[in-house]
Amino acid sequence: MNHDELLWKYIDGDCSPEEAARVERRLAEDPGFKREWAQRVKLHQQLQQQEPEQPSLRFARNVMDRLPNLYRRLDISPLISPFWQKVLGGGVGALLLAYFALVFNVIETAGPGQEEQIPGVQAFVDTLTGLPVQALSIISTLSIGYVLLVFLDRKLKERFG
Repeated sequence: MNHDELLWKYIDGDCSPEEAARVERRLAEDPGFKREWAQRVKLHQQLQQQEPEQPSLRFARNVMDRLPNLYRRLDISPLISPFWQKVLGGGVGALLLAYFALVFNVIETAGPGQEEQIPGVQAFVDTLTGLPVQALSIISTLSIGYVLLVFLDRKLKERFG
C-alpha cells in the first residue's frame, strides 16, 4: 500500500495498530509528510462539513420520464404461426384417429368368426399397417413434441404476454 492510501486510511480511522504506529512515526520524523497530512486533514474536514448536492427536481423528473422507454413491453409472438398450429394439430388428430382405428381393428378382428370391417376403415388400417414401424414412431414422436411445444408456448404467453 502506498503512503497516499495509508494516509487517507489513517485520517479515516481505518488503520490497523501497526499501520497507525508507522504513520505516527513518519509524522514525527518527516516534516514534509506532516504538512501533507495537515493539508489532507483540512480537506477531509471541509468535505465533511459540506452538504451533499441534491439533483434538481427537473433532473429527477427527466430521469423518471425516460424510465418507461427503457423498459417498454416486449413484443412476444408465438413460436409457431397459427396456420402451422392448425396444420400440425390436424396431423396429430389424424394420427390419433389412425391409432385408435388400428386398435379398434385389432380388437374387432381378434374374435373368431367376425365379419369384414367397414371398407373405408379397413383401407385406412391397411395403409397404416403397411408403413414401417420407424416411420410411425417418428411421426408419433414429432406429434408429441409439437403438442408439448404448443403447450409451452401457451404457458409462456400466459406468464409473459
